[in-house]
Amino acid sequence: MSEIDTAAFFSAVLKTIASTRNHGTDPNEHAKGVVEPAARIRAVEEEVGDRPLTSREAAEVLELLETTFRAKRTPGEEREYYLEYIEKVSGVGRASLGVSAP
Repeated sequence: MSEIDTAAFFSAVLKTIASTRNHGTDPNEHAKGVVEPAARIRAVEEEVGDRPLTSREAAEVLELLETTFRAKRTPGEEREYYLEYIEKVSGVGRASLGVSAP
């Protein structure tokens, strides 16, 4: 996965979480489904540091992002837009990781 721009990947994922509107109304669901996954993504980013991102790590981060989409009740079209954006800026493709489209 050397063609991956790791910094751009994490930046795009975290930007997506921050930019996606929350259509949910339950604060507990928000904490479990958005705040906790975002914290885990930041932890993975720290664990990776300057080394190349592995396929497993990228897949974990994208699954955590999907968790935030579900908690925020993000519409499928918007999910797809952000996933395509992440792929474009970072080179991380869902298909190559075995992560399904929304």
